[in-house]
Amino acid sequence: MKGTINVAIAGVGNTASAFVQGLKYCEMEANPIGLTFERIGPYIPRDIRIVAAFDVDSRKVGKDLGEAIYTPPNNALKVVDVGKLGVIVRPGPLLDGVAEQLRDSFIPTVEGNLEDVVRELESTNAHVLINYLPTGAQKASEAYAEAALRSGVAFVNAMPAVIATSREWQDRFTRARLPLAGDDVQNQIGATVLHKTIIRLLNLRGVKIDGTYQLNVGGTPDFLNLMYRKGQKEKTKTEAVKRMAEGDEFDAFISPVAYIPFLGSRKVAHMFIEARGFGGVPVRIRVDLEVYDPWNNAGVMIDIVRVVKLALDREVGGPLISLSAWAFKNPPVHAPPDVAYQWLLDFIEGRRNN
Repeated sequence: MKGTINVAIAGVGNTASAFVQGLKYCEMEANPIGLTFERIGPYIPRDIRIVAAFDVDSRKVGKDLGEAIYTPPNNALKVVDVGKLGVIVRPGPLLDGVAEQLRDSFIPTVEGNLEDVVRELESTNAHVLINYLPTGAQKASEAYAEAALRSGVAFVNAMPAVIATSREWQDRFTRARLPLAGDDVQNQIGATVLHKTIIRLLNLRGVKIDGTYQLNVGGTPDFLNLMYRKGQKEKTKTEAVKRMAEGDEFDAFISPVAYIPFLGSRKVAHMFIEARGFGGVPVRIRVDLEVYDPWNNAGVMIDIVRVVKLALDREVGGPLISLSAWAFKNPPVHAPPDVAYQWLLDFIEGRRNN
């Protein structure tokens, strides 16, 4: 049914900053640039309202969300001033949410508990909880997934933690008749989706792929975190690319390789593909991509949240196959971008169950 979409955020970092700013941008602009969908079911971007936020950084906890999103170490590009939002950032479970090497020295921490998160979700009548925790925060991500289940809230796992691809979590969200989307958001025109598209094109055109690599550098705190916790990120990105070449085996290496502070919220990706065309003649492709990483994520999330609310309205529980295949790097079911897009359209129009 039509109404507001009440969203809670776990992790008030750069991606959360761009998402919150992006909602304000959509309020200010009659025709916002960069959204895939102007309307999803009955919902437009202006229907999304942030009602709760959680973090473990003591510099952000206790502040209004409109102030916390600009608090260091956040360095997302500031496009709009959101003003005071009337949402105070609450402490959440710490667990493995901050790498040991960064705890206290780079991020002064404060800890909340699961029960308080559940109460906040219930008292604010949240519909959707977005997990924006850092890569490597598996236990903390599971805590927020548990909070979503206990409070009757849909869950979006924006990070590489294994939630939407876990049979246990799939079954639990299915039984609760709550939507589950994930894992690890695929940016609007990020390195992964671009790399996947090129590999898919070569495969469709009969080109034999011998090997590929992708090396990423950036200046966000997430890149600093990845210097200590890049294993799961490497796995999901590599698997996403390799699955685009049906019946073709090739070597692939994909990795974040350096935190470079002066880049700020920019990310630079270097891609190389070595292949053979007709007659075994060599084909080599080199691509460089530079984006402002948090904003590359925000527009996609505005679409994701609206699709998840549509699923809630229809009482669709468990993993959202079409949405996850289109919007995430490590979904329960992989599909080429064009196929996943058609699945998503079919779901939005009611021609597909999930």
